[in-house]
Amino acid sequence: MMKPEDVDLKLYKLLVFDIDSTILPRGSQLHPFTLEVLQRLRERGIACTLATGKNLPSAKVTADELAIDIPLILSNGTLIETRFGEVLARTALPETITQQVMRICTDWPQDLVMYIGDGLFFPEMTENLSTTYGKVPFGLHQVGDWQSITDLFPLVNKCVAVDHQSYTNLLALEKAFRKNVNGQADVLFTCPQLLEVVPKGVDKATGMQELAGLLGIRMDEIMAFGDFDNDASMLAAAGLGVAVENSSPAAIASADLVIGSCDQNGPAVFLDRLLDAL
Repeated sequence: MMKPEDVDLKLYKLLVFDIDSTILPRGSQLHPFTLEVLQRLRERGIACTLATGKNLPSAKVTADELAIDIPLILSNGTLIETRFGEVLARTALPETITQQVMRICTDWPQDLVMYIGDGLFFPEMTENLSTTYGKVPFGLHQVGDWQSITDLFPLVNKCVAVDHQSYTNLLALEKAFRKNVNGQADVLFTCPQLLEVVPKGVDKATGMQELAGLLGIRMDEIMAFGDFDNDASMLAAAGLGVAVENSSPAAIASADLVIGSCDQNGPAVFLDRLLDAL
C-alpha cells in the first residue's frame, strides 16, 4: 500500500470520482473546500470527471457544481455522456434478461427501477423508492404497468432493485437474480440498499477505459477515487486507485492508497497537499 507522500500529481492527467460517500456525504452537498480544490486542479490542467451508478438526472447537480466539461461515466459504466446530454457510448442489457428481472421482481414483489438513458422507469413511486429517487429533478417515469413500456426493454442500461428496509431480502433476491441470468449479466450491490443487474463485463473500469480512449490518454495517467464494491474494478484499473477511509473491504483491497473519509473531505485534503507539493 502506497503512502500519500509517495504520489506525484504530475503523473496524472485525469481524476475520476465516485460521488456518494466518496466526495459527497449522503444527504449533504459538496463541501466548499472540495469545490475550491477541484477548481485549482482545473487551473493546473488536470481534468476531473465522475464515475457513478447514477444516470444524468441524478448526477447533474454535482456535475454542474464542479463545472465538468468532459464526459461523465454514468449508470456504472453503461453510459458515457456529457452533463449537457450528449451520449458518446451506451450499453444495454439483453432484452431477455430485462424481462426475467422484471418477472422476478413482480412475483417477489420488489421495487424495481429500469435505467434507460436519462430516464428512470418504475410502476409507481413508493415510499421506498422515494428515499432514493424522490429528489431527482427530472427523468422520472411512473409507468403503471411494465407492459406499457416493453418496446423500451431493448434499451435498458441496467435494472436496480431497491430496498431500504431489509438488506437480507436483497441478499435473497441476489441469489434469485444470479440463478436466472445464467452468466448473461452481472449482479452487484452498489450500496446495501441497491442491487443492480448490469450488462456482462460492463462496469466503471470499462467506462473509464472507454473515456480514456475518447480523451487520448493512458489508463496509468488516471487517478480514481471510490468507496464501495462497484468502485473496486475502477480502483484496480486506474494508474492510482484511491479509497476513502469509509470504504468497503473490496474497495480497500483494490486500491493503492487509503486516505481520509468522505466526511473528513478526504479526497480534497489529499489533493490539496499534492497541489502544495507541486
